[in-house]
Amino acid sequence: MRAVICGAGAAGFLHALSYRAAGVEIVGVFDPSRARALSLAEMCRAEVLPTETALFALRADFASICSPPIYHADQAERAAHFQRVIFVEKPVATTRADFDRVARLRAVPILQWRAGRAIQAIRSALAAGELGDAPTVTARLSWGRSAAYFAARRGSRSEWGCGVLLSVGIHAIDAVGFALGRPLSFASGSLGYRKGVDVETSGEMTTRVDGGGRALFRATFEGASDRTLISFASFASFASFASSDSFEGPTLRAVIRGSESDPTASRVLWRTPDRAKRLALAAREAECAGHLHPPLIVPFLAAAIAAAARGAAPGECEALPSAESTRAAHEAVFALYEA
Repeated sequence: MRAVICGAGAAGFLHALSYRAAGVEIVGVFDPSRARALSLAEMCRAEVLPTETALFALRADFASICSPPIYHADQAERAAHFQRVIFVEKPVATTRADFDRVARLRAVPILQWRAGRAIQAIRSALAAGELGDAPTVTARLSWGRSAAYFAARRGSRSEWGCGVLLSVGIHAIDAVGFALGRPLSFASGSLGYRKGVDVETSGEMTTRVDGGGRALFRATFEGASDRTLISFASFASFASFASSDSFEGPTLRAVIRGSESDPTASRVLWRTPDRAKRLALAAREAECAGHLHPPLIVPFLAAAIAAAARGAAPGECEALPSAESTRAAHEAVFALYEA
């Protein structure tokens, strides 16, 4: 099997490492920066192509789109030849129209947080009704970004296309919807901006959960520390849960704690005064197949590649998700942008 990679930044390198771990030959690389392209190509013994067109003309089973989000839809369409599978980095797109364009292709979004043990265990508990019919979720994502980060095109809506909620927070929004097994829809929210930066550097969004429940997402690039906290609970009062960091009380909480780097590759903190239930939940978690070690993109892509090799198409199995499976998560943020 053969692959090409468009974009030689950090994401491109992770895709290259994942392909190599899965035994896939990388035959071509393109990046507007020839120096970056050469660096990646030398690592994986691939050819540097002068243009996107030349890259996507190569015979390959897979194409990775690892460019700035604003270009994902255009590049995915150009890559859609020879019935190859196209892996598209997050976010899939920065507008509804562009999302629709990608969704029509054999495209697989990179949703590696779904592969973590913690989110798989919580998904299993939710499916068994352990957190009730209308669980409450809060996700607090506090990450720091320097001026240099935004100077590298990421602070421009015309060159990058999105900020903290869609560029990075989409992983948490998608993971929550995946665990719940039900779509999220935008309810209310607000955005904050750093001086001189066109994209949001902080945001808060409340979503409704189809069938009952709510989820609150608070994300910032102004954090003094790298902290990710995602909590699922059977709280009756959303307000009391959203404003509290306490884990005391009679309700069950399932908590994921970590950094920005694949926090779902962890074990769940089960908070309940019922010791028997806590032990039963821990036993359920031990039976889950999710992974405990980052980077999660390595097992995520390995499973997707194996599914494609068996003849599966995007959306036909959990290992090979389609863009449609993350549409609700993206559209919740699009609605906030439009509001």
